[in-house]
Amino acid sequence: MKQPLSTYSLRPSLAAPDLLPCGLQEIEQIRLLLQGDSVLDWRKLAFIDADQVERFLHTVGFRKGNAADEAHLIDLYRRAVQYTEGHLGYTLCEQMRSLQSVRELFLYASRPSRDRLQRDACTLLKVMHILHYVIAQELLYKLPVSRNDLFFRVETRAYEAIDALKATGVRLVEFAGSRKTPDSILTKLLCRKGPLGSEVYDRLRFRVITETSEELFQALVFLTQTFIPFSYVVPGETRNDLIDLLGTLRTEPPFFAYEGALQTLPPNPLPPPVNKFSASNFAVINFVADVPVWVDDLVARMPGYSERDGRVVFLLFEMQLVDRITAENNEKGEGRHDLYKERQRLKAIERLDN
Repeated sequence: MKQPLSTYSLRPSLAAPDLLPCGLQEIEQIRLLLQGDSVLDWRKLAFIDADQVERFLHTVGFRKGNAADEAHLIDLYRRAVQYTEGHLGYTLCEQMRSLQSVRELFLYASRPSRDRLQRDACTLLKVMHILHYVIAQELLYKLPVSRNDLFFRVETRAYEAIDALKATGVRLVEFAGSRKTPDSILTKLLCRKGPLGSEVYDRLRFRVITETSEELFQALVFLTQTFIPFSYVVPGETRNDLIDLLGTLRTEPPFFAYEGALQTLPPNPLPPPVNKFSASNFAVINFVADVPVWVDDLVARMPGYSERDGRVVFLLFEMQLVDRITAENNEKGEGRHDLYKERQRLKAIERLDN
């Protein structure tokens, strides 16, 4: 029988702002990650100052003070305005067409009132969000380097983020990165009903085990501030058996205001992913995200490269998080990893021999 979601995991995290400051924007980000929602359904942001905006921009591939990144951010803004008005025929208010800084968009989108400025800022940010990804994907296809080589850059960023997480006082029992072998990819595709060309999300995977469930939430908050771009978490690919975010906000008096301030989102039409090879008592937080990778050195050698192509590409990775006790329970009985792999192997044989 599956474990009930914890309703106490957040209290120490939110009650200790000196360790990891956590406000409405962070709560919204974690809700998206844990529920597998899409940022395109958001109606508002909750950034409170320029520093918070800067941290977010870094997670999606824009380095403060980097001239090329700054120019690309401005270009994205201008192209979003052109697309929104020229292609969609949506008329933006004059103030949105002539911003002194693109960063103003995030603060306008965080205004408490749902007025014209706030709506238009959200509209432009959504277009920029998609445009940034599309441009990065085009660059990925053009780069004269294998995706496997680029994985090393993701791994480097991940280990740097984990070292910084440890420095905050969060206790980690284990952190490990792994790449799926060709044999594992073959087995996974044999067991899958979908098309062979569909993405194998866990080619690159990270596993985090914290000492306690409280530190599990702290790790999520920190990593979404430094490494994981919450806005590029893949919708519908989240599994969360461990943290009942909304339940905690409803039942802990100091945090009632958070629940009331959360924006209303449409029901998620995507069912949570089901891994039929997992044991019934297996519990985990598992999600998939695209992370930006800077490729300045590679584009410098590319023929026909234009600054409008940007300097980042996005690579998918899967992250799995558990606390120590849950990890130990997962390795008991039917939840053992060797039995999981055996169930996969038998299914692959069954399909081939059908």
